[in-house]
Amino acid sequence: MNTDERLQRIETAIERLTTNLHGTEERLTEQMRDMQTELLKAFLPAHEQARSRDAALEARQNAVETRVAITETRLAEIEKRLLLNPPAA
Repeated sequence: MNTDERLQRIETAIERLTTNLHGTEERLTEQMRDMQTELLKAFLPAHEQARSRDAALEARQNAVETRVAITETRLAEIEKRLLLNPPAA
């Protein structure tokens, strides 16, 4: 086997390896995309549930803040009445 034949075989082997590597890269990229899609599908219900829970908590917090504000207003009115008309000692 002469040098030209060896070089030709080496070049052929390199071309095959390059082709195989390219095919492997494409398959790997496609598998990674599939995994990403599956992860997104898996986390979507959890995200929606968390968003729903956050909305409910926010509504409860607003209700509590409203009740506190009403209580503070009533307390201020009571204090004002007591200052204007102090009870007899």
